[in-house]
Amino acid sequence: MADHENLKAALRPCPVCDYAEATVLDTQRFILPENHPLGTGYDVVCCSSCGFAYADTAASQADYDRFYASHSKYQDARTSTGSGLTAWDAERLRETAGQIARFEGNRDARIVDIGCANGGLLAELQVQGFSTLCGLDPSEACARHTRLLPEVEAWEGGLSKIPVEAGRFDGIVLSHVLEHVRDLQSALAEVRRFLQPGGWVYAETPDAMRYAEFIPSPFQDFNTEHINHFSTTSMNNLLRSCEFEPVNCGTKTILSAPDMPYPALFVYARMAQASDERQSDQALRESLREYIRLSRQLLARMNDNLALALRGYDRIVVWGTGQLTLKLLTESALSSIPITQFIDSNPANQGRTLRGAPIIAPGDLQDRTVPILVASTINAPSIREDIRRLNLPNPTITLSTH
Repeated sequence: MADHENLKAALRPCPVCDYAEATVLDTQRFILPENHPLGTGYDVVCCSSCGFAYADTAASQADYDRFYASHSKYQDARTSTGSGLTAWDAERLRETAGQIARFEGNRDARIVDIGCANGGLLAELQVQGFSTLCGLDPSEACARHTRLLPEVEAWEGGLSKIPVEAGRFDGIVLSHVLEHVRDLQSALAEVRRFLQPGGWVYAETPDAMRYAEFIPSPFQDFNTEHINHFSTTSMNNLLRSCEFEPVNCGTKTILSAPDMPYPALFVYARMAQASDERQSDQALRESLREYIRLSRQLLARMNDNLALALRGYDRIVVWGTGQLTLKLLTESALSSIPITQFIDSNPANQGRTLRGAPIIAPGDLQDRTVPILVASTINAPSIREDIRRLNLPNPTITLSTH
């Protein structure tokens, strides 16, 4: 179908250039837990002017702020990234801290990590010799945990709620933050307000140009949380329009879980005058179309295997309430089988319901006969380890497509 047949007036104007017309690339639908503040779906679109790709969601910035305050996956430090509690995550944070140290030679520079999770990057920056460090996270539990680091200040808040008492900074770190933010230009205006003259920002996000090279599960990057899809071109366009001048940028491959490589990009930029310089990002559209094609193929294979594995069962327990589960509940055989309970190790999810079934902690499963579906590809090894640790005799079903 030609692009002009997929044009729409966007609910959410382009976060980079404010253009209000976009091309629809795909449509995503989700089943969400009770009291979830975000919508049950959106169109993935590309801006018809600058080519930036984003979720055309009707949810407001306040909705996203509420979600990250009450549903943070980073409260489960064992399976989430950003804490540095595992060797693979610690190595990622160590490499990022080293990059920042190469950009900023002054070890007395006052730096804040916005979206600091449990403070893992700040701990690595301390190892690099930085002595005046702060953290900010929308999760009260994450902010509290970060304050346990010696001589580190931390507050509850986010890009739209930076506390005035935080003061000004020489540098602001936005590591895997901007892909989550609805109102990007106002967020970066807030960043400037809290920077000293000549201050800098380090921004790192997933690299949407390489999504198709790393697909652990279908549409992993088109989810409820990732609503902006950057290339280095679109990131530079955004920063220049918000009075930052990119000084250094590049791409890298990080780990999102053990043996799970993931594409990322980074930009180091300093405060400058706003620039109208903008490059068209047409290559991003074609890269995302390939990602969509491959994700559809993987989802079809996963559904075929799941339908076969579920034969003969009249009910199951689902272990995992992550993004893949929310997708499978709408677009797979999982949509039609009774689910008695969901299991999730994240305290933020426990006690809620999903599709009418309670979400419980791993140790609270009482029925030792109902089959358990391991509804994750990224965290499947840790889930299987938990099943062994708890000596659960339940039959186990996986999402394997091999």
